[in-house]
Amino acid sequence: MISFSYNLCCRDVSTFVSERTKKSVMEYLYKQYLSESRNIRVEEGLIIIPDISGYTEFVSSICIEAGRYITGELLSTILQANKLGMNVSEIEGDAILFYKFGKKPSMKRILKLYETMLRSFTIKLREIETIIGHDLGLSLKLIAHYGTFSEYTIGTFKKLYGEPVVKAHSLLKNTIKSKTYILMTNAVVSKETAKKEKEYFFINYQLQNNFITTIKNKRNGTNNKNNI
Repeated sequence: MISFSYNLCCRDVSTFVSERTKKSVMEYLYKQYLSESRNIRVEEGLIIIPDISGYTEFVSSICIEAGRYITGELLSTILQANKLGMNVSEIEGDAILFYKFGKKPSMKRILKLYETMLRSFTIKLREIETIIGHDLGLSLKLIAHYGTFSEYTIGTFKKLYGEPVVKAHSLLKNTIKSKTYILMTNAVVSKETAKKEKEYFFINYQLQNNFITTIKNKRNGTNNKNNI
């Protein structure tokens, strides 16, 4: 009988302590939430993701040491070509997640940014290919999207959260056959350029000799040539 009462008492105390612990944890989490909410930045901003085309095949065809070095060199050229002063959220293997809160840049400035990155990337790539003596089959594409998202901090890292972030990443998986293009959502492009039946607009770049690029506008089929 004494043993039964003792066990019952222990269970009651355990339940009481458990309930108090749960309440304390919930209060702590709520206070943390309120504190962090004051520091969370939620604004409209631009998201761009330059992504190395052909990267999966590249990784499987080269040794780790050489692949790591080449990837680092190519990603560095993209970072250095960031002429819009965008922040870096993450470097994701073969891609860089850039973002910048504020007013949407013009379509012309975003195109110029991609062309600057493509130029730097291509020059470095051809330098490397000349040294090793063969074509690596790599190129550069870029996704651009604009919308409302938030920035929050985990430790020393700044992370992004929001539908536009997910959307930008999902557009990397598309049916475009080209390896060299810029894709901009209707939230980025001008009303005149946007197609209501399409959620994005893209321009295909065809690299040729002497760094000559043929730019093919996938909306009206016009072609222009520019020196890279």
